Amino acid sequence: MPRRYVLGSQSPRRHELLCALVGEDCVDVVPPLDSDEPGFEGLHEWSTITRRLQEIAQTKFTDVNQQVADRSDRPVIITADTIIVANVDDQCVVLGKPPTNDWQQEVRRWFHEYLIGGTHYAATAVCVGRFHEPILEAVVKTDITFRTGVESLVDWYIDTKEPCGKAGGYAIQGAGSIFVARIGGSLSNVVGLPLEATRELIQQLVT
Repeated sequence: MPRRYVLGSQSPRRHELLCALVGEDCVDVVPPLDSDEPGFEGLHEWSTITRRLQEIAQTKFTDVNQQVADRSDRPVIITADTIIVANVDDQCVVLGKPPTNDWQQEVRRWFHEYLIGGTHYAATAVCVGRFHEPILEAVVKTDITFRTGVESLVDWYIDTKEPCGKAGGYAIQGAGSIFVARIGGSLSNVVGLPLEATRELIQQLVT
């Protein structure tokens, strides 16, 4: 019988990535019941931002673990959280999902102040484990450089509505790729689940 995997996320992008890694028929989706997450306000150093990112992924894992604790098949549970981080005057600025109200204005500001013509980073914390076993974790960082001279495309991109609900206000796997000049590291990490690191964690867990 194939091993079962539980993805603790509502993200269709993470679901697609995990299915590509382990097979669609092996994946169950069990989102966390508690949607409240601590923010990154006041955090401007990589060490503190990374710690908070790990805490969020760990909290999701605990939530999902409790939901599937009575399952006899002991599924492998996977949770993750991804953020976009810009660097301004040697300080990190975390760009989460745009606000529900007036998200267009915020995305426009992010593009012009933080993204266009510079390098920013995608960071994902991943937790992999099974009930009554230690959690295995990784934090993966990818750097993304946006092209210069693309200011005129921002309003067009906002009109596509793709930035709505996306960390950093863009989707690299969609029309947002038009802004990208270079990617250093894992592309799947920017999308929401670093496949290389996730595969390594799964192998460590099951061997």
